Amino acid sequence: MIRRKRIPRMLHSITGILLFALIMLVLLSMSAAALEKLPVLTREEFDLWPELPEYTIFNPFPGKGGNCTWYAHGRMMQLGYSKYALDSMRFNANTWAGAADRGAYVTDSPQVGSIAFWDSYQFYGSALGHVGVVEEVKENGSILISDSSSSGSAYRTFSVSPGDSRWPTSFIVVPEGPEKSLLFSPGTMVRTTAYSLNFRQEGINQPSLLLPKDSLIIIKDHVSNGIYASRPGSTSSYYYWWYGTTEFEGEIRHGWVAEEYLEASGFNEPAPSPAPNPTPVPVYIYGDVSGDGTIDVRDVALIMQSNLNLTLLDNDQKIAADVNGDGKIDVRDVALIMRYALGLIEALAD
Repeated sequence: MIRRKRIPRMLHSITGILLFALIMLVLLSMSAAALEKLPVLTREEFDLWPELPEYTIFNPFPGKGGNCTWYAHGRMMQLGYSKYALDSMRFNANTWAGAADRGAYVTDSPQVGSIAFWDSYQFYGSALGHVGVVEEVKENGSILISDSSSSGSAYRTFSVSPGDSRWPTSFIVVPEGPEKSLLFSPGTMVRTTAYSLNFRQEGINQPSLLLPKDSLIIIKDHVSNGIYASRPGSTSSYYYWWYGTTEFEGEIRHGWVAEEYLEASGFNEPAPSPAPNPTPVPVYIYGDVSGDGTIDVRDVALIMQSNLNLTLLDNDQKIAADVNGDGKIDVRDVALIMRYALGLIEALAD
């Protein structure tokens, strides 16, 4: 049984107005920030690169795991930019700006999702030049860049401002690639339609397998499913690719195969048996509307967005948002959360 703190029935109108104004400023700043930056790759996410085809079998550059051209090509593909355009830049970093083609162009203005380019001797004296990816353009004109190898680390991010000696020579803007294919879904069993079809095994420098016609493959869930990419070693032949498992010479193999040579087999992978007691007992933290384990202005923003019909709260979020327990989600709940976040009260419910 949860007991809730008693609260005044009415708040001063001026307090409500000030709170509303503060929340709207927060919402506006959050929206503006969303337009100026990408979800920056974390080190933990980067460490999964050996499982991603953008960094392995579809990446034409050597030095995988610690090379600026390898990383920039892979990161741009991961973000959904055109591999056809990226493949016009296939050699040392100092050649990229001059080689950019197929819709890619060079500019002096940084853009989120563009390639930061340094000519020869412009980045710590490197004769081969350097490339990275612009992750964020800040209001003060500085930019956040992610790259590889320049610092002796496989992955890092750093900020640089205009006029700094490390400011890029120019920026390469690459067009977006086509949307991922949605032809298949995880659990679908497909059949190969070509003889000696290349099944590109996942991982680093793994050999391809030649599957006989009518081989069966089960499509598995993967973040890169349906990706549009070239055949390894080719700049002209492009396919949608799917991740799956197949049996080959008595062993289960995992890898990638081109959609063009697949068809639905009419069979699907059996659904797993439901686990016992599959429905967990919900645990609610009153005030934590976002579900991130903390109670702060983000929770306030979600409630205000809901009241302005800009977003919908699910049932768990509604329970967490009604901190005063009156069955309504309004400015009274907002005021309580703000007071708690500011340390003016010790608890929302007890």
